[in-house]
Amino acid sequence: MSVPSLVGGIVLKAPDLPGAIVFAAAYGLLIPGLIHRVVAAKSRSIMIIQVLIFTLERPTLFSLRASVAARPDTEWNGLTKYMQATFALGYLALGQTVLRIIRTMLVNATLGTPAADSENKSSAPRDDQPQRRYWIRRWMEFLMVLQLLALVIGIVATANMYPASETGQNRSHQVLRYISAALGLLFILFLTFSLLWAWRALPRVSAQAVRFVLILTNLLTIPPIYRLVVMHHTTPDIHAPGHQALNTTGDKAAFYVVHLLPELIVVALLCVVNVKDVCQTDFMGDVRYWDETPEEKEKRERKERDKALKAAKKKGLEEQA
Repeated sequence: MSVPSLVGGIVLKAPDLPGAIVFAAAYGLLIPGLIHRVVAAKSRSIMIIQVLIFTLERPTLFSLRASVAARPDTEWNGLTKYMQATFALGYLALGQTVLRIIRTMLVNATLGTPAADSENKSSAPRDDQPQRRYWIRRWMEFLMVLQLLALVIGIVATANMYPASETGQNRSHQVLRYISAALGLLFILFLTFSLLWAWRALPRVSAQAVRFVLILTNLLTIPPIYRLVVMHHTTPDIHAPGHQALNTTGDKAAFYVVHLLPELIVVALLCVVNVKDVCQTDFMGDVRYWDETPEEKEKRERKERDKALKAAKKKGLEEQA
């Protein structure tokens, strides 16, 4: 009788201790930068807050993994399930943040007042596109449902790991893992296709923002592909040192480099780049189901004019000084 092999294998001292320490330290170093992004008004947004929450959890995860690696055979069932669930859902959590960024970019590109884009503003049309905006929002809501479905199935799959004697349950566990990873990959690919469509169909969308977010989506396709490739492995004993249990040094290296490193790079990019400025997201991004009413639009435009006037006055005072 066999059980599905753990993605990343069981925690072992030689390959896992250095890897876990490096990733815990790397995520820890990103936390001050993300806190700065959240505190600074020019970069503060709900998307960056989501990334900060994700990043705060990661050092805890890798510290626990390093602790177990330093003391072999101390991994318990609850910790195994926690690590497997977190690894399965990490790229989906980051994908949700990227989804909010893309939705805001695309909706802004259909508004009567165009988003700032130095590359396109000379030729961009300024007409309002409510019908296109309506369907962009419906498409993004469909992608949100797809992401949530992958997330829920991933939680169910990783929370139910059975002993080798329970063949039927283990087969269900394996199938659910594959469904979650396949839906996750489809979700990320749809995000990429949405960006490529917007680049061609929405002249006002920021080319710089599209290129930046395409890097993020391309990186996020790597973890689910890796999972789909390795999850077919089964083993009579998850502690076995062989390849079938994904416990060899090569398996461990592939896990850290192919599965975990892309997520780390995505977080680092979201930390280094001012997403609020590059992608024109403001604090909340687009959260509307319908377009704003005429009264709400007038209020928003008045605030934007006041903000622009204050910025112009401040710039004039700085130049005088």
